[in-house]
Amino acid sequence: MQQDRLNVSAERLTLVPDDLGSAPGRPLTVVCGRSEADLAAVVDELRRRHEQGFKVVDLSFSESTAGLLPAVRAQVAMTAFTNLHRLPPAAVEALVRQVAGTQCLATVVLPLPVHARSAFATAFARLHRDGLIRAVTLRPVPRGELPELVVSMTGALPETSLCSQLWSMTRGWPSAVAAALRIGADTGAITVVDRHCYLSDWPARFQTGHDLVGDVRGLGLPLWSTAKAVAVLAPLGPAAPRLCGQVLGVPEHEATAMLSALADAGVLLPSRGAVWRFRLPLLQLALRSSLGPYERRRIAQIAVTALWEGTAHCADPAFLADQIVDAGNLVDAERARAELLDRARYAVPGEARQCHAEPPDHTRQATPDHPGLSHTGQPLRWLRAAADLAPQPAERVRILLAHARACLAHGAARRALDSTKALLHEHLDDLPDDQLVDVCLSHLAALGAAGEPDTLRRVADGSWWPWPGTEVERAVGRAAALSSLGDWRAAQQVLAGVRDHPEAGLVARHLRDLEPVNRLWLGEPAAFDAEVTAGEPGLARRDAEVLVALGELRRAEPLLAGQAPVSLACQATLAAAGGRADEALELVRKSVATEPRTGCDPGQGVMFHIAATLLLRKGKLVRALEMVTTARERGPALPHLPAAAEAAHHVLFGRHAEAVTVLLRALDHAEATGVVALTEPLWMSLADIAVSRGDQSPLPCHLDRIAAVAKRMHTEQAEIGRLVLHATVHDDRGAAAEAAELLRGRPALELAEGLERLVRFGVGAPELLSEAYEAAGAVDALLHRSVLRNLMRSRGIPVPGRQETVAENERLLAVLVTDGLGNKQIATLLDTSEKSVEGRLSRLFSRTGYRSRVELAAAMLTGRFTA
Repeated sequence: MQQDRLNVSAERLTLVPDDLGSAPGRPLTVVCGRSEADLAAVVDELRRRHEQGFKVVDLSFSESTAGLLPAVRAQVAMTAFTNLHRLPPAAVEALVRQVAGTQCLATVVLPLPVHARSAFATAFARLHRDGLIRAVTLRPVPRGELPELVVSMTGALPETSLCSQLWSMTRGWPSAVAAALRIGADTGAITVVDRHCYLSDWPARFQTGHDLVGDVRGLGLPLWSTAKAVAVLAPLGPAAPRLCGQVLGVPEHEATAMLSALADAGVLLPSRGAVWRFRLPLLQLALRSSLGPYERRRIAQIAVTALWEGTAHCADPAFLADQIVDAGNLVDAERARAELLDRARYAVPGEARQCHAEPPDHTRQATPDHPGLSHTGQPLRWLRAAADLAPQPAERVRILLAHARACLAHGAARRALDSTKALLHEHLDDLPDDQLVDVCLSHLAALGAAGEPDTLRRVADGSWWPWPGTEVERAVGRAAALSSLGDWRAAQQVLAGVRDHPEAGLVARHLRDLEPVNRLWLGEPAAFDAEVTAGEPGLARRDAEVLVALGELRRAEPLLAGQAPVSLACQATLAAAGGRADEALELVRKSVATEPRTGCDPGQGVMFHIAATLLLRKGKLVRALEMVTTARERGPALPHLPAAAEAAHHVLFGRHAEAVTVLLRALDHAEATGVVALTEPLWMSLADIAVSRGDQSPLPCHLDRIAAVAKRMHTEQAEIGRLVLHATVHDDRGAAAEAAELLRGRPALELAEGLERLVRFGVGAPELLSEAYEAAGAVDALLHRSVLRNLMRSRGIPVPGRQETVAENERLLAVLVTDGLGNKQIATLLDTSEKSVEGRLSRLFSRTGYRSRVELAAAMLTGRFTA
């Protein structure tokens, strides 16, 4: 019989149906599956459904069926016999005949014991022929249903790459999926953001739980040791048995016999072409993590030696590099370092190639594609290991600096910090004079991104600088620290002092890098504009990202052409500007989940501002506030930006005074730090509140402030704000028309909000609302569309598509419920009564068939809800 099923025809089961379990007079239901945990979950679900009168009888320690029948007859609803396979085959048949016609269920864990497999097959065949058993095989969840399984376990929708990783490790077995999610959460590899879960680099090693490796350990020491060895060596194919024997100190035929025993126990799949594979890849990873330090190094040494000698081969180019790292100094250091640098340069080419331009012939790959390097975690690990293998301090310095830069570029701040600390603590004397400031600035950047603001503050206030360097070099470091903390005015004062210093030439390059952008945020864009016009080499990507953050998309386009991929924050802002709202939010979530969870530069601050605004307009209010909170917790370099979304949230619920307080506090902070850039949205929010209150007296003051921003920054966004307020204060319809024309070249959400504002301020024709309504629809801004519909009706503008409007209102209601809002809050938002909300919800649940808000939320997350 096959290992993963009984030898009788069986139904397949992935979820627990309502009719599972034997009704009186029907055959005994026998549920069999590969995982004891999954079988236990079936029993737990049945217990939950039956609530009372459900009895579980564990047969693990039973030798016979004596005494079991009275227990069955005493039960009220159902009895579940777990671990039926623990009984002798004859006792199994006796038990089944005893309970015939009662309401029972039994579980069997596969594979069955080898020595009893034949007897069990005979017994089950006889029972099935006599109509006494109904066999049900527990099967894994199909790949297409894996997202819904993850949602049921986490309440969050998994990204595509996470689903692929989970499938490759678990093959869809629910208990394995749960274990993988638990490991991912514990190690930080899986992060939930905005009710979506994301995968960063899966950990090379993790703490193994008893539920993963306990059964293998229970097979005895020889098989336990064999399982750990083959967990590493299996990728070497036909060479694996011989190399396992080398690890275990036994002949190849003995190692092969133990591998066969692991297959009989269900740990491995039966050998195909002398290749051994794990039935559950997650178990293979867990076994690798169970290795002790010396075991890991010894097995890695054997693998590396075999690959170098050509007695083993592996299709995965990452395997050799990983084993070189684990082997450490047990293999030839020079060859190992060359291999690691060669591998790393495919993921971090700009840095790794500087360390080793031409690898020896024996390290070159015949295939240039190097599959399997989709994540940067492994290559960064290889690069750092290469540094540790460098024989000369000068070479180690070069590789460590390359590693730090690569880590910062790929968002691995903690790893960067390890390398910069090594450079500054162990290799100060080996650093070339012209690289000291570079290393210090990289270290400060890593401190900021890794969430160590206390150290940055000590550098910023001048109380701490433990490294050598001239006065101007220390000053440049202090200015960089001040910028990271968002104190742009103080940073500029320090840089101005450096520029006037007699030794300023020592740091001229660093001044050119720091000063233009620093002055830009202070409302002095001349130097930055000149830099953009001149096309400074090496700065095009940074300057493009700054322009995107400012909303100057037309100016950014030439700089973006032909550049390497920009940051996730910049990608999100560009996606939002292109009307791809869902893509933008996905990129924001990906950034939050996979990049350092501390630090928030101006580009990231704009990203959070845009994400929160989009979520608000879509009706996802709680999630919008979560974005605001996340931005604030990171210590943003432009801390006034989150205030706009927070104030908008207050306004939606009619809390105008609280909104004004939030905005004024943020503007006061911006003024204290000298920030001018991107303050215009806050002034426009104050103007919106004044108009909604029916009090236009503050508008001339707001006009003066926003006009000053527009004059200094020369940005299109500030100019639009100036034109709108000028038109309102001075009743200038020409200015309003000019603002409308500029808005038509802006992102869809800005267009919708701007045109609506013109109408509300009384300087735009009501017909503009139709254009605003269409623009809001382009980004699926459900709540904003609802507000616009009310405004259109009050202005006598027809709302198109009655059926579409009904469906959209229903979908908005579902979004608000999914976001966790209560009926009273929903009524406030929709300007209706709680009773009306209750009626609409009842109709929604009746039409869709969902029985609770939880079911509705799950359907919304997985995209199963249709209006």
